[in-house]
Amino acid sequence: MTADSGADDRALVRRHLKLDHMNQLQIEKLARVFDAEPGVVKVVVRKHWLDIDYDAALLTLDRVIALLEAYGGELSDDWWTAFKAHWYRKREEKLRARLAREEDDASS
Repeated sequence: MTADSGADDRALVRRHLKLDHMNQLQIEKLARVFDAEPGVVKVVVRKHWLDIDYDAALLTLDRVIALLEAYGGELSDDWWTAFKAHWYRKREEKLRARLAREEDDASS
């Protein structure tokens, strides 16, 4: 599935997240919700995985997780998924800070 073709390539990120507690109906609903979410470029939801490409200037990992939880799923509680989620958050913060600096430099 694809959604937003107007995403900023400079802020495009790909996330591969392991999921727990999702049935097929929840997966199908979640895929449609992500498809409509601003900034999402591509989403593939399988029983145990969420592969999502999105514009980190428009969407955050925390928003992705909130949507996931709203549809009855959750990130796996294994240490590797927790480690990746923390790392993804830090990378997104740095990316948004860099984009803000670039915008400030361009407007000067």
